[in-house]
Amino acid sequence: MRLYGDGSLVHQAQSDEGIIEVVDTGDSRSLHFGTYPRQSSMRLSDPAFLDLSYTQAMMGCLLLNPNPRRVLVIGLGGGSLVKFLLRHFPDCQVDVVEYRRDVIDVAQRYFGVPANEPRLNITQGDGYLHVNHCFYETDLSYDLLLVDAYDHNGMAASVGVQAFFDACAGILSPDGVMSINLWGSDRNGFHRTMERINNSFADRSMILPVENKGNVIALATQFEVGHRELKALRTQVDEWEMRYRINLPKALQNLIRQNRNFISRLFA
Repeated sequence: MRLYGDGSLVHQAQSDEGIIEVVDTGDSRSLHFGTYPRQSSMRLSDPAFLDLSYTQAMMGCLLLNPNPRRVLVIGLGGGSLVKFLLRHFPDCQVDVVEYRRDVIDVAQRYFGVPANEPRLNITQGDGYLHVNHCFYETDLSYDLLLVDAYDHNGMAASVGVQAFFDACAGILSPDGVMSINLWGSDRNGFHRTMERINNSFADRSMILPVENKGNVIALATQFEVGHRELKALRTQVDEWEMRYRINLPKALQNLIRQNRNFISRLFA
């Protein structure tokens, strides 16, 4: 069966949450929610490689915290971020919250997300409720918080309210970084979300546009980051690029150029 141009449909199902499809095109396997845009993409020959530019940009958070020991991922998709973290950070615990049971099943069956990995804990649930639970009822803290909670309708409504970002800030370690995928072409929604992030993180945020895409990654920290700290990373970033196969030098250049001064002008 053929779908999406030259792609071959290898799985299709429908649940109460909607359609879910897996499509192979050459060496690429993609996850779709009944629409053409890819929710996730994987190289069949290299499942842990970050195939989509926005996922590489999300991992620009490694510039600000290069040695995460505990990570929370909101939104599993095909598990690209999860597989990347498990490969490159063997001492890192990865917790995941995914709303859809069928997404978890497909990620494990078709995208190589391990079902029995001690370093990986996947919970089916609402990201907003989970983060609030962590904040109010546990002592958990995370070095990285990766938020990619999109479906075919856009970002999940609860992931974007002020209380969500307040709780996100509350569960990050002192060196913690939140990296969130936003849709920059929705200018009103993007500006509103950035205002809330800045409110929760005391204006400690930066943006990282994804080249040739509508995505914009927002990074928010529990610590101050300035041009001096960013420029000091130039001595290490080439090594990190080789290790992770991410264009971190370009990400660093963009962060130095944009930095918090851009955010200040944006909401002046």
